[in-house]
Amino acid sequence: MGSKTFEVCGYRSSLTILDDDQMQEYGSSCRDRNEPEPELALEILMANAGLAEARAGKILCDLSEEAQEHVPSPIYDRHRFLAVELYLRATRLKVEPTSPALSKSSELRIAERQDVVTLAEQFVTDLRSLDRVRSLVTASSVELYKTLSNALYEEGRGYIDGCSREQRIRFNDVVSTAPNVEVNWDHLQTAPNALAVLYNFSPYTDTGAVVASKRIRESGDLFDVISCSFANRKKIDNTIERIAAPYVVTKQFLPMAPSWSTWDSFKAFAIKAKRIAVDRVKNGRNYDYLYTRTMWAPSHYAGSLIKREFPDLDWVAEFSDPLSLDVEGLARGGELPDDKFLLELLVDVEAEFGSVPEAYRTIFSIAEIIAYAGADRIIFTNHHQQSVMLEHIYSNKLRDRVAAIAEVSNHPTLPSAFYDAEEIDYVVDPSVVNLAYFGEFYATRGLTEVTTAIRMLPKAIRGKVHLHVFTNYIPVGASGARPRGMSAKAYDDLVDRAISGVGAYGLEDQVHLNGSLPYLKFLSITKKFDYLLVNDARSGEHHAVNPYLPSKWSDYAGSVAASWAFVEEGSSLAGKPATVKTPLGEIVAIVNELKKIIIQKLGSE
Repeated sequence: MGSKTFEVCGYRSSLTILDDDQMQEYGSSCRDRNEPEPELALEILMANAGLAEARAGKILCDLSEEAQEHVPSPIYDRHRFLAVELYLRATRLKVEPTSPALSKSSELRIAERQDVVTLAEQFVTDLRSLDRVRSLVTASSVELYKTLSNALYEEGRGYIDGCSREQRIRFNDVVSTAPNVEVNWDHLQTAPNALAVLYNFSPYTDTGAVVASKRIRESGDLFDVISCSFANRKKIDNTIERIAAPYVVTKQFLPMAPSWSTWDSFKAFAIKAKRIAVDRVKNGRNYDYLYTRTMWAPSHYAGSLIKREFPDLDWVAEFSDPLSLDVEGLARGGELPDDKFLLELLVDVEAEFGSVPEAYRTIFSIAEIIAYAGADRIIFTNHHQQSVMLEHIYSNKLRDRVAAIAEVSNHPTLPSAFYDAEEIDYVVDPSVVNLAYFGEFYATRGLTEVTTAIRMLPKAIRGKVHLHVFTNYIPVGASGARPRGMSAKAYDDLVDRAISGVGAYGLEDQVHLNGSLPYLKFLSITKKFDYLLVNDARSGEHHAVNPYLPSKWSDYAGSVAASWAFVEEGSSLAGKPATVKTPLGEIVAIVNELKKIIIQKLGSE
């Protein structure tokens, strides 16, 4: 009888191998019990483990460096915990584990590798391997599994702690985008160093939640997040979670009804969020900075209260768009009561920068002003937005303050791994030009110019263009689903707006209306189309420049598909490297581009 030891994550164990005489004796007893003989049992075991290509006589379940030669390399590479799995599967093999022992000499090889991507890929392989083991754990072997699992995560955490920010992000990207692997991120995280107050956050579907997740990932920091629950009001999208999961240590959703512009709701959220932040600091949290983002405006109200409570805490406040001005450049947001909450918010602001004029005492203007006055950094998403918002500040002194601390940062674009993280079954016809549009429809943003241009194409090539639309609100009969809490009339109105925004009359066979997709599936499906369509919002005459940069551009910029932008002259989108650009409203120009695209893909007309 021989004993082969294996050592994984510091757990030493041995697999007892029967010699020929013992195998013969064991085989005889197997026959008496009408069970498979040992070698056959071992082959069945190997097949069940997905290791049928390994010869039974070659498995010496020893994962030490010296024994690797005994285990075929492809098996060893993809299944680190082979010995453990075999141990748990081997009901007919005699296995005698030793006591677990952790020692520095048995630290895993992950710390010895230098290539972050290779290292992360091995970690994913180890997690999958350990997951196979988990399915076999019984009450008698649970301690073995716990020891292995804890040590593997401890190893990973130790490696991450020694990485630079860039290395840490690359490692996390590989792990978070890997398919078919379950990661306990809390086992890889240390204490958070940042606090984020984000009124809407993942897993609830919202553009703001996606962008905030990207910002958190981009920072490489670890966060506690305070948010508002959108349960039964917005769809759940668990794919968004994968973007920021490595960096979010805790999330707390406040159980209150969300509101776009209700003063009492804003106050309640801000006060509750501040209390939570105070409790966390009292309980030992040590934050380097606070991050808030709008849209949605309550985030900045909470940020202001927290900053007043902790004046030495750096506050980073981001604006996705102008809050106090609508798309036409007109003021929005109702007047506010001069209640105690508002007066306390403004007392330091007005002492430093002068009284806030009555016209600025609105729910959205105040959200801007308190961030301008209190934040240590202000983030705008494009230069035009920055100039419009600065111009609208009531106080020259406050304007100078904002200009000194402001920075411009476009919505982040995720690396290509996120575009490959999900698979989606959607068939497009390769014999036609396939255009795709993702998003909602508004009075200032639609596709009617594109569908009109398709109808204007010569009859011989008109059918060569197909338009694929993915939007939230489509008819229930076409796989649409009305959210809970939304009236049938409200849903039907939004469906009508989408149908009108597409303008598919006469092109029903060429326009494919689909429901919106989970975020990472949306990124994946972009690769299937020839051109991704993005259009500027039509800014009104009251805007000197177009202050909007569609967040969709950041998603298209990372796709392998070509992009087609419909732009206002001088807009931020007009300055982006879209494959094709045409002016908004220029239908003839769209027709000409369609002809070029058809010829480019399919040959002469």
